[in-house]
Amino acid sequence: MKTNYIKTALLGTVLLTSAAQAQQFPLDNLKPRDQRGINIFENPKDSVTTFEKLKVRIGGAFALQFQGLKHESGADQSVPATQLYDIGNNFNLPTANLDLDVALYDGINLHLRTFLSSRHHNETYVKGGYIQIDKLDFIQKDFLSDFMKHSTIKFGHDEINYGDVHFRRSDNAYTTQNPFVGNYLMDAYATMIFAEYYYRRDGFIGMGGITNGRLNQNANGGTSPSLYGKIGYDKQLTSDLRIRLTGSVYNTANTQRLDFYDGDRAGSRYYYVMENAAATSSANFRSGQVVPDFKNKVTSFMINPFVRYKGLEFF
Repeated sequence: MKTNYIKTALLGTVLLTSAAQAQQFPLDNLKPRDQRGINIFENPKDSVTTFEKLKVRIGGAFALQFQGLKHESGADQSVPATQLYDIGNNFNLPTANLDLDVALYDGINLHLRTFLSSRHHNETYVKGGYIQIDKLDFIQKDFLSDFMKHSTIKFGHDEINYGDVHFRRSDNAYTTQNPFVGNYLMDAYATMIFAEYYYRRDGFIGMGGITNGRLNQNANGGTSPSLYGKIGYDKQLTSDLRIRLTGSVYNTANTQRLDFYDGDRAGSRYYYVMENAAATSSANFRSGQVVPDFKNKVTSFMINPFVRYKGLEFF
């Protein structure tokens, strides 16, 4: 009986190892989710294909964060002190993600991210996903191939491509892209229903997008289409020097609720920081964040320079 247990355990280990190795294959025009994806902003664009058949790549992320912060209130005698939480030093709630990347067809990929556990919710829920089209061969072989050689079409309900900061932030448990783990206090990040068109050639990047500006489609109040775009240049000039400069704009004509700088479903990385101890726990998932609460007509700009020389980076 003991021998059978050992054989079963060994067989299970081999199968799990084989499955893990099988999931490491690259998918065309989707950036890697591990350390190889650091400093990759938009998904890459390459007309060379490795597609053979439908493939599914399963991945994930797990974050266990130790928090050692202090906070105080009432330094200004003219403002009454707020009773803050005694946060102390301790480990925060572990968070986890599940990623599914699917090569559906030659030039068509699907991405789906699920938050298995997060600050905001105890239960598992879908963060968002999108379909990316880099070829139109599903219509006809080499259909508009010269046009699609430099073009990408992307649509779904996921983070919109406004600015470059959202590429270098922590997305719940996915923290390897963020050198600081904690995000900016004012977080330029939003998940919305969107459609985007990209044109990339010789380092030039051009993108135009449209969205309804909403995270929750059932929220009350009317809305109108929001338009956004990005233009920039990204080039590896030498083996040691890379430069990137992008400018982004976001404009909404009219909406009663705009989930812009307020679209993180996972919640803040700073637990109970600067929170009133008298408040309910459900209000604390945005601890330490600055939420501008934009409404109605909004126009926003962002400019992001990025320079990397050997191992030195400026962003």
